[in-house]
Amino acid sequence: MKVQRHFSLRFVLGFPLIFAIAVFVFTVKSHINIVNRGIDNEYQRIEEAIQRTTKVIGALDYSFTNQYKSGKVLYLDHQQRVVDGVCQIWPIDALLLAKGKALEIPSVDIDYMVVGSEEMCDTSSALYKSASEKISFAPILSFLFDIDEYHDSVYFIHKSGYVISSPESVALSLTKSLLSTIKARPYWQLTANNPDKVTLSGPSLSMIGEATGKQISMTIPVFFQAEHQGMLAVSIDSERLLNAKDDNLSGRFSIINYTSKPFPPNAIRTHKIDIEGIVSNHALYYELNYTGELKSFLYSEKNSLIMILIISLFLMTFLFYINSNVESDYFKELAAKDPMTGLLNRRGLEAFWATEKHSQQFVLVVFDIDDFKSVNDTYGHDKGDEVIRFMAKSLKNSVRNSDVAARFGGEEFVVYLRGDNTEQMHKTLERVKKQMCEDSTSVLPDGFTISGGVYSSNKAEEGNLETLGDFEEIFKVADEKLYSAKNSGKNSIVF
Repeated sequence: MKVQRHFSLRFVLGFPLIFAIAVFVFTVKSHINIVNRGIDNEYQRIEEAIQRTTKVIGALDYSFTNQYKSGKVLYLDHQQRVVDGVCQIWPIDALLLAKGKALEIPSVDIDYMVVGSEEMCDTSSALYKSASEKISFAPILSFLFDIDEYHDSVYFIHKSGYVISSPESVALSLTKSLLSTIKARPYWQLTANNPDKVTLSGPSLSMIGEATGKQISMTIPVFFQAEHQGMLAVSIDSERLLNAKDDNLSGRFSIINYTSKPFPPNAIRTHKIDIEGIVSNHALYYELNYTGELKSFLYSEKNSLIMILIISLFLMTFLFYINSNVESDYFKELAAKDPMTGLLNRRGLEAFWATEKHSQQFVLVVFDIDDFKSVNDTYGHDKGDEVIRFMAKSLKNSVRNSDVAARFGGEEFVVYLRGDNTEQMHKTLERVKKQMCEDSTSVLPDGFTISGGVYSSNKAEEGNLETLGDFEEIFKVADEKLYSAKNSGKNSIVF
């Protein structure tokens, strides 16, 4: 027996699953879009920081070049010493200056140092004179160093080998051997080959001195009368610069010189740095961290995922509920109907009777096929079943929707008719009986006849169940009349 359901089990399980997958895919796509927007914003932030540093370099280059052109020098008081063959020159404490030693210099926080060979500390040397001429720009370096959180150091390297640096910690890390080879390093020549351009280098541990992390450096050569005078540079802490500000991003940003190093396998969204005025073979990329991205997705989309789960379970429960109701109704209907004919069975008719108000006159007739046993014996049970189905169909087509037909098992049928005129209903039953007998030749060569017994209500019984009596009593009356019809020659109705 196939159970009747409003929705198939495959649909009940599949539809919520497909819904969950579709919404999950949409959520994943939305999250990926958020991540991509975050990456785009980070790239923009990084490039803006590099562009700001380009302006710092440009401002320094303008100042140094103009100093060479004007020849004007502003000498400032400084302290100096020689440590391990390195001359160190640094400003007198700003607070002391503010107390009256040099009233024209305000109390400011300046942090720089000039380092060079030991000769630079000789006030009569040409090296000291050159350093003194440039040292007036050292406070500007100190100011520009503090202008951006990503700056690690700002410095000027003169062709003679001395260095002006802010902060002073970078200069303090420069040794005699390092100063002697500083111009032999690749970035010196690389920068010199790009006049009027800022050269982007790194990332490396440090271009000069010591550094705790990796740096990218932006350098520009200083020329006067076509002669290379030195190099201005700003070192940027690449790890601080590339550290993502967006909490939705769990991966790392990195910068690479793609001409000398391949991108790693987990690099996505590669983005070449192409900024006007900068010479660069560098690119930014996002290092995909699958575990981190999954955790980030689950954390940021947890509310959406919970809602997907709740809605999917609700849909599944709702569909199961509908199916269970449909199945319940189906089994109730199945219990109340005859499976062969689709008519009500005895239980179904009794249930109908219990809810019927009997607000009109009615008749209850019990029909029985005459000599049905001989039909089975002569033609077989299959033909007998066909006769039963013919009888059921004829009754169903002969009564109104407001009337009821039922099969009580075997060849016995019960019909309930309601109306305002008992006599008219009797005539209807006679007509139905006659028509069925005439049409019975369509299923049996010689046809068959039927007999019936009828219970007819009267006016006093309308709507009065106490007077009417229960179904068993009424059925018994009709059944006894059927017995009389059978005993009186069959093929008749006893009213």
